[in-house]
Amino acid sequence: MPIDTHVDADPASCRTTAQWLDGVARAGATSADEVVGARNDSAGCWSGPAGDAFRDQAGRIGAAGDTTSAQARIGAQALDEFAGSVQGVLDTMSRARADAAAAGLPVTGETIGDPVAPPGPLPTPPVGQFLPPEQVAAHEQATTVATTQQAAFDRARQVTDEARTRYTEAQTDLVARMRAPTDEAVQAVKDVALVVSSVTSTLGGLHGAARTWEDVAAKAALQRQILTGLMLAPGVPLDVAARQAARSAAEEVRAGGARTANANALRTLTGGASETSIGGRILDGLTWAPGQRAETGLLAAAKPVLARLPVTSLVSSGVGFTTDVAAGRSATSAAAKQGTALAVGAGVSWAATAAGTAAVTALGVASVAALPVTLVAIAAGAGAAYLVGYHWDDIEAGVEDLVS
Repeated sequence: MPIDTHVDADPASCRTTAQWLDGVARAGATSADEVVGARNDSAGCWSGPAGDAFRDQAGRIGAAGDTTSAQARIGAQALDEFAGSVQGVLDTMSRARADAAAAGLPVTGETIGDPVAPPGPLPTPPVGQFLPPEQVAAHEQATTVATTQQAAFDRARQVTDEARTRYTEAQTDLVARMRAPTDEAVQAVKDVALVVSSVTSTLGGLHGAARTWEDVAAKAALQRQILTGLMLAPGVPLDVAARQAARSAAEEVRAGGARTANANALRTLTGGASETSIGGRILDGLTWAPGQRAETGLLAAAKPVLARLPVTSLVSSGVGFTTDVAAGRSATSAAAKQGTALAVGAGVSWAATAAGTAAVTALGVASVAALPVTLVAIAAGAGAAYLVGYHWDDIEAGVEDLVS
């Protein structure tokens, strides 16, 4: 099969663009310096709210100019180095064509043709006779030409394949360097979103746990009151009612202590804001989940799942989806990644909470143990979601292998 040595790139155009970007970088730096200079000069002659507003805006413009200048300089350097790499690949392709032509291979434009086929075996002469010497010599010459061309063709194939690989690597490096500022910005958004999500999950989890234990304590108190009343009713075994009332009282104490442990931790983390009316409403918002109060329709059908997905988690997943798409991931893959991470995180958190709560209740251990249960459940859910996101490419590839 012929060898195509064409490379779809022009080093001269790349260098021209690099020079233009370098000019943009220098102009941006000069403009930023001028804006900052004007800002500094205004401090001595322009005071008051208008002067302060001007200096704030000028500061932002100067910072934006510096950022633009830096990004243009990065692009100029990357394009200039890419042009050098492309020129090296073009030179290699040119030498490969020259070497192939010198070996007798057909070269048309930028294509190296196939070598000639080796001749077939010589015919067997009649018994007692020999083939003509010129026929034998011609066969040997044709064999030599075919062998030489085949060797030259194999060398050309190896050299051009290596050059093509270098060209691909240069393209990948160029894309990575040109995208570096964007990737850094995307990563910064992800880091901020992760911190915000962790904080809101912790606060919401503590608030939700305190409310849940408060409900458990209230139910236990009601049961204790009912059993205490039954102790006075005729015909009810006093010892049975007393034991059950005592168990309910103990459960009320444990649940109340668990509520206090989570509420105290929440109050410490929020500096007391959780005890205010505004803080309480904000915390209620952090724990609100779509479909919590739905009784009919699609939301009601999905209530067992949606009720365990706070709106803050959904917002965090939306941010993750946006940043994944901005980083180059397809919308389908990003949606699957965020949805899976959300579901796994919520499931692990729920399972850890259920298991820990059951242990605290069944074993009758100190109520303060409910606080580690809440925090461990939050950490376990967040860790599971993070692992899904971190290993998503492997997970996605594994699923594709299974269904293909």
